[in-house]
Amino acid sequence: MSRFPRRITAAALAVAAAAAVAAPAAHAQHTQQLDVGAQLLRQPKGKPWEMNLLMGATMGMSDNSTPAPVTRMRFSFPAGAKVNSDAFATCSANTLERRGPSACPSRSRIGKGSAVAVALANPFNADLTVFNGPGNRNRRQLNIFAKLREIPQLTVVLSGTLRRTSGRFGYTLDLPVRTIAPIGPGSEASIVKFETTIGGYGRLKGKRVPFVEAPTKCSGRGWPFQGQFTYADGASGTASAHISCTIRATPDS
Repeated sequence: MSRFPRRITAAALAVAAAAAVAAPAAHAQHTQQLDVGAQLLRQPKGKPWEMNLLMGATMGMSDNSTPAPVTRMRFSFPAGAKVNSDAFATCSANTLERRGPSACPSRSRIGKGSAVAVALANPFNADLTVFNGPGNRNRRQLNIFAKLREIPQLTVVLSGTLRRTSGRFGYTLDLPVRTIAPIGPGSEASIVKFETTIGGYGRLKGKRVPFVEAPTKCSGRGWPFQGQFTYADGASGTASAHISCTIRATPDS
């Protein structure tokens, strides 16, 4: 966390000690699930669809206990998609750490969302804002500013690297996760769920350009996504999902 409360109650420390005793059973396994989707913004004739990307994940344990904190997440996105990050302003992680979101250009904001973490058996909710960071079209920093609703003075900044790649996936986002301790040392939190919407429009050479353009081809099961997760207890896991090539109508009620 970027700031801690100055006082930690004796009761909180007692709960922390109890939580340490009630660690998850050794035989329990980490579980993870990707939650992905696309929000269509515009369908230019003869050009790729312009869209927002809906990206999230849910993490847990096979025995429903609280998982060890995730320390790294790596997401892979389908080949053929295009990210126009150079059409947006930028805001560095250092600026967010020192001065907060108000110091960032409005055109650097590319997404928002929410997250839930568990610490000392209590849930903590956070609001997320995603910013376009320094870099270029092949390697771009993406910065996430998280603010806890229950303790508004506590914030954390996560900084990931978006890279272009080849093969089945066109981009990967590598996101290290810092230790999050809502009420100080001994209260390390475990993120159990997050969801974000990434996208919007910027300007490039005087033209309005979307952050995300969809692939122009779809085959097999559809557009593939993958998430790889590493946890503080040394465990790791992988989850995959896809957006189907066939889009079915929803009956009107």
